[in-house]
Amino acid sequence: MTIELTDAARELYFYTINCAPAWQTAEAAFRNYERKRAKGQYDATLARKGLSYAVEQAARHYVADHCAADDKWHDMFKPADRAAVADMIMNDAEAEWSVGNGWSN
Repeated sequence: MTIELTDAARELYFYTINCAPAWQTAEAAFRNYERKRAKGQYDATLARKGLSYAVEQAARHYVADHCAADDKWHDMFKPADRAAVADMIMNDAEAEWSVGNGWSN
């Protein structure tokens, strides 16, 4: 399944996977989701919602690093864009899990 990303969402996706603070937050979430998968309690919808915090963190860092002082992160990266980025990152993680890769190995 391919997700159509806007230019803003594409930029946020690459920034999220390369922004150290946001990626550390995402990795902590992945470890938690792996524990839930092992217990049979993993919910993909809730995982995407939980990952949205890391994506939001990346959006805030992006605007602070690259934009004017009066630019707002929530205006630059709309909720649909942030949700699409969280979905794409979780799809990447789930693909890694399906081949046996993970963060707790």
